[in-house]
Amino acid sequence: MQDQGDDLLDTTSSISRLNRMLRHTRVYERACLEAGIPPDRIGLQVLGLVRKAEEPLSLKELAEAMQVEGPHATRQVQRLVARGLIQKTVDPQDRRVARITLTAEGVDMIDRYHAVVKRWMRDAVADWPAEERQQVCTLIRRWVDDIEEHFEKIMTQPLPRP
Repeated sequence: MQDQGDDLLDTTSSISRLNRMLRHTRVYERACLEAGIPPDRIGLQVLGLVRKAEEPLSLKELAEAMQVEGPHATRQVQRLVARGLIQKTVDPQDRRVARITLTAEGVDMIDRYHAVVKRWMRDAVADWPAEERQQVCTLIRRWVDDIEEHFEKIMTQPLPRP
């Protein structure tokens, strides 16, 4: 009999495969071409993170979300500001902190990219009943949220002694 943890680990591998596929250079370049935007993998990552944020991000928050050091995030933001895709404003609560938001052009660019990828995903499961598609999405979000929360608890506990 297979352990439930084995099923979960196998599913994690499937999600990793999906993530690798979405990050594959050919897939990414094709999506950019279909969206009519220049290929800029890191730029699109920044635009996507800022677009998804519920409020303007600080550079520190962006760097954490990108899992990079602050200077790297700062360089990327400066590049996107120069291209007119992101704007920086001063945080009214702390004038030392810069907050970043998308310009209308930045919103348009990331939305066009996401529209292509979403269309491909919808097409891939077009023959699935709508209820099953919704169930899969709901369960995956719940599963990832629960695992993330549990891992955060584990990481705050002291290490066991040998």
